[in-house]
Amino acid sequence: MRMHTTRGFTLVELLIVIGIMTMLAGVSSVVYGNLQQSAQLNETGAQMTQNLRVVREQSNAGKNNAAHGIRFESSRYTLFQGATYATRESAYDRVYTLAPALSLTTTFVGDEVVFSKGVGTPIMAGTITMVHAVRGSKTILVEDNGTIQEQ
Repeated sequence: MRMHTTRGFTLVELLIVIGIMTMLAGVSSVVYGNLQQSAQLNETGAQMTQNLRVVREQSNAGKNNAAHGIRFESSRYTLFQGATYATRESAYDRVYTLAPALSLTTTFVGDEVVFSKGVGTPIMAGTITMVHAVRGSKTILVEDNGTIQEQ
């Protein structure tokens, strides 16, 4: 019996390689999707924490001789200047819209946190909880002394 050798891949070898590549593509797309969702939650949480700290420092510095705060809604939040959201100077508003997979809830009365002018402490302590439709949640704590931290 004589063996015949050829250069290149046989059909079986080619099918095995295609099968392995398909499995790797499927697994990597799941891993990439999970990483993207986690990054979305983490990055938005970090941005919100930073915005809380900016607002606190603006109040502490007495920027424009006013208090500053943030008003939270389920799909967005607004940085504002004024003693309350209702009495704010809307020309200074900065609105941040969340990705569709994210939503917010808070323990703040009226869903807003305001920092005292010249002091930088919140009128009321509380938490903000950001929920991702698939990847869990992140909580940001605003303490009585003005400390802001992600949990």
